[in-house]
Amino acid sequence: MHPEKKVITLTKAEGALRQVNAAIEAFWRGDFDIAITLSGAAEGMLDRKGSHLFAHMRDASQVQHVPKKEWIGTLNQERDWLKHNSPEHSTTAEIHRGAAAIMISRAASKLENWTPQIEEFRDWLSNNLDDL
Repeated sequence: MHPEKKVITLTKAEGALRQVNAAIEAFWRGDFDIAITLSGAAEGMLDRKGSHLFAHMRDASQVQHVPKKEWIGTLNQERDWLKHNSPEHSTTAEIHRGAAAIMISRAASKLENWTPQIEEFRDWLSNNLDDL
């Protein structure tokens, strides 16, 4: 196989959208690590003012008793394990479907425009929340 010889030009939003779509494809295949990595990168590409899922999760009243740094570490646990090499991370991890679904949702919540793939994922997630 040889990739096409070309150059692509895109905005941050377009790049993030492509990564979320690729993350959803990985999710459907069961490649939850790839889904988390791609959607985590997409989420980090976008600076969105206003309402998005990570901000709601970070600032939820139910977790105000937890030190903020510790809570953010919990929210980013799988993403950080996949992204960073550090002595504090174990050499193996279990990556669950729910963690991938949440990371995809976090990234999608920062996008202005959703593709049919994201809409399909949202519908699936709405119908399967109790089974994550």
